[in-house]
Amino acid sequence: MITLNKVTKTFLNKKQPFEAVKETNLTINKGEIYGIVGYSGAGKSTLLRMLNGLERPSSGSVIIDDKELSPLGKRELRKERQSIGMIFQHFNLLWSRTVLENICFPLEIAGVPKTERIDRARELISLVGLSDKEKAYPAQLSGGEKQRVGIARALANDPKVLLCDEATSALDPQTTDEVLDLLAKINEELNVTIVLITHEMEVVRKICDRVAVMNKGNIVEEGSVLQVFRNPQEDITKRFIRQDRETDNKETRQALTELKKAYPDGQIIQLFFQGDNVGSPVITQVSRQCGCDINIIQGTIQSTHNTPVGTLIIQVLGDQSKQEQALELFKTYPVQVEVIE
Repeated sequence: MITLNKVTKTFLNKKQPFEAVKETNLTINKGEIYGIVGYSGAGKSTLLRMLNGLERPSSGSVIIDDKELSPLGKRELRKERQSIGMIFQHFNLLWSRTVLENICFPLEIAGVPKTERIDRARELISLVGLSDKEKAYPAQLSGGEKQRVGIARALANDPKVLLCDEATSALDPQTTDEVLDLLAKINEELNVTIVLITHEMEVVRKICDRVAVMNKGNIVEEGSVLQVFRNPQEDITKRFIRQDRETDNKETRQALTELKKAYPDGQIIQLFFQGDNVGSPVITQVSRQCGCDINIIQGTIQSTHNTPVGTLIIQVLGDQSKQEQALELFKTYPVQVEVIE
């Protein structure tokens, strides 16, 4: 669906060349929700702008639905952009127009007759849950409602691809969840390919099928969200995931320190569960079979896209042989085991 082949983008900064994106290869499948995560300056926004033709690559090719964007003239590119919807961080609504008129705007530009564009806009207003806000102006809407209008507007021309540029970073946590649920619904019902850039790993975890991690213009790690969360390879990826996991907070680290002092012979283990294994009675079974006591220090359950993931920090007590037996037994279950030193 989307292919980037050795794409680079170089800008001149005070007459000095600066590579914002460096020889990047990327494939995004049709109907996928794909996340691109990175801190400010990583190159993710530049990459996204090349996907809709707002920036042309300095070298390499950007191909969407078997059509390369770079060689297209201005008229052809404008036509191609109609199949690529864009959602912005700060909504970019026309403040002098109502909700209905904002959604109609891209259809006006495309030359759609007035009756058709009004019908289409009302259909989308219903889809995003704003049927009672049709005549409201942006100033009368909450942040979440403004973003829903932005999503409806991006869908007006029935795009194949929906690009989301930090679409939730201006929203509170509850509204963010509501917008992510709406995007997942749109992806499922309309089979629209969604590319979402963000600096929030929580957003990627909740909605995306696959993720690419960018740093200094390079994609340094890529894979399924579950794979990347379970087994991150790069330091920057581990940093993102540590920020997302509730187990890596100050209180937990303090509790671990105090437990190690109180039970110097106990072994602290972190267990990772996924899918149906989240509900497995692993702790009870290991405790009974090994005849050892197990303290549960902390546990959390998070959800990746369609798959729950659980983390459990425990302490195994007893003599050394029982601790080792318990550790080996844990490894026979469908869980990931990590000893915390």
